[in-house]
Amino acid sequence: MPAIAPAKAPAQADVRAAKQLLGFFPWIGQLWHGVVREGAGSIGRYKTFGILHGRGPIRAGELASLCGTTPSAMSEVIEGLVAEGHVRRVDDPRDRRAVIVELTGKGEAELRRVGDLMTAELVKRLDGLTAEQRVRVRSAIGDLNDILIAPTAQKESRIVR
Repeated sequence: MPAIAPAKAPAQADVRAAKQLLGFFPWIGQLWHGVVREGAGSIGRYKTFGILHGRGPIRAGELASLCGTTPSAMSEVIEGLVAEGHVRRVDDPRDRRAVIVELTGKGEAELRRVGDLMTAELVKRLDGLTAEQRVRVRSAIGDLNDILIAPTAQKESRIVR
């Protein structure tokens, strides 16, 4: 029987790069929170929009869980979004007791609006880069997308609802 090779320890440079990458998340989260607040919205609303956009129509209870809130608090958020025309409730065809929540066209437009505000803020931050730095940043972002986001998107596209 062939010997199993021990797992190779990651290079220190890779560990340092991973830690630096993780350090961006809180900063981007703070930037996003600021953009959402300036855009006259609440974080809970836009988190709800993002989840519905990414996952598609889902049960209200699952949405509450994904948003890290209680079902009653999520019901209040959903009520407000329904009243504004951003989401709609649909009876779950598999369970008459359950409700499915889905984003409307108006909700999609609102999510795009906030995304545009965030993009504009990031563009301002990137404005001070040299041409060479811009090339490196774009290349790095492409590589990160290929290893972090693209595989997840492929898995999610295989999920059948």
